[in-house]
Amino acid sequence: MEQEQINKLAQKFLEGTATDAEQKMLHDWYDGINTHEELPVDGEALRLRMQQAIANRTAKRRPWIKRLAAAAAVLLVITAGTYLLQRNKPVQTTKTHPYKEDAAPGTNKAILTLYDGTTIELDSSKNGALGKQGNTTILKTAGGQLAYQSNDQPASQEVHYNKVVTPRGGQYQIMLPDGTKVWLNAESSLYFPAEFTGKERNVKLTGEAYFEVAHNAQAPFIVSVADVDVEVLGTHFNVMAYADEHAIKTSLFEGAVKIKDNLLRPGQQMQVYKDGRFKVVTDPFMEDAIAWKDGMFVFNNDNLDNIMRRLSRWYDVEISFSTDKIRNNEFTGQISRHEKLSEVLKMLELTDAVHFEIERKKIIAMP
Repeated sequence: MEQEQINKLAQKFLEGTATDAEQKMLHDWYDGINTHEELPVDGEALRLRMQQAIANRTAKRRPWIKRLAAAAAVLLVITAGTYLLQRNKPVQTTKTHPYKEDAAPGTNKAILTLYDGTTIELDSSKNGALGKQGNTTILKTAGGQLAYQSNDQPASQEVHYNKVVTPRGGQYQIMLPDGTKVWLNAESSLYFPAEFTGKERNVKLTGEAYFEVAHNAQAPFIVSVADVDVEVLGTHFNVMAYADEHAIKTSLFEGAVKIKDNLLRPGQQMQVYKDGRFKVVTDPFMEDAIAWKDGMFVFNNDNLDNIMRRLSRWYDVEISFSTDKIRNNEFTGQISRHEKLSEVLKMLELTDAVHFEIERKKIIAMP
């Protein structure tokens, strides 16, 4: 395909006007350059940009992600001269420089602490039974998931609480004894009983997690985060509650949840601030609240400060800014969380709005 035709298709893709056939042509061209062992400089740069701008075709698409595809995806190269889009404006860029050091992406790893204080490193433990508490068997499945399997006997009188902690650079999936599925993001923890008894199913969360709650009208599921309770019956939602974020954000995808006597509907987000104020956002950009679970970073006019906090947790690195002036630079785009840190930084650098140095476990961001 000629360069002029590539440029026209890329521009239409950015504007959200490309037909299905034109998008397929762009995908096919991208797949073609991805198979070359060696690429010209502009082709290699374009391959990097397409990783961000074109959605992961193996991931499930949701109605609200169409807004991302229709928006001007930042960092998509649209000409052979490596012009990029940052906040919908074309910017002439310079080449990125090689980094002296790098950091691998996070992996599935976590530590399980049983009620008696015994700790189990889940990533290094063998598949199969890890222990038994009351009427519940604790298993590590063949897929690497932690599962609590009840034997359907009457619940024991003594309730045993367990805790799963993911470190920086870790994530893990848990199936609770009631069948509820939990995806735990990096630097997070979940405190829960080995058996749910009584009229409520209570768990405590720090950090971030995505929940698919098993329906039980007789026993509401309650997620406690700091002094905020998220009450549900059976639903899909994400809670982001890192201590270094300005608000606790609960994003609802299916069903209904109640927070501070406010009932959320699918596609809405509740934001609770540290001073007690809160608001319901009726039309938030939902994809950035769930993309991490699907192995993606998705940015939608996110400032650099916010982006670097996410990278810090996932790559287990410290962040430093040479000047506060660049903290509020905004970016829109997406990239796989399975890429090395250097690949993410290269893409941001190609806007020429920010540059980076990696010194051991520290990233320095500068103009």
